[in-house]
Amino acid sequence: MKFLAPWYETKNDALAAELRREVAKGHALHGMPVEALGRRDDKDEVLFAVQDGTGRLVAVHLTFQMETDTSWPRFSMFASEAEWIEKMDADHVEFEAQHAGPCKR
Repeated sequence: MKFLAPWYETKNDALAAELRREVAKGHALHGMPVEALGRRDDKDEVLFAVQDGTGRLVAVHLTFQMETDTSWPRFSMFASEAEWIEKMDADHVEFEAQHAGPCKR
């Protein structure tokens, strides 16, 4: 998969370990096997592949603290890579618009 800014590829096992540390019992992601695929450069958001044979991807906003509230960390689940790419494309357009230089005439 080709990542577009602000996303970039990462295969960092520490990010999956961080997710496991953060997710409280009762959270929808608790106990879910995942592998980090990408990270957003401008936010604490990580893309994980769910390792259950479904092909699902999940983007998680890591908090970098142990959570007791099952509403954290926040996440978005994607049924397929194609669904995820739609979100990444939208993130890319927004990022480029925010970081565009002044208009030159």
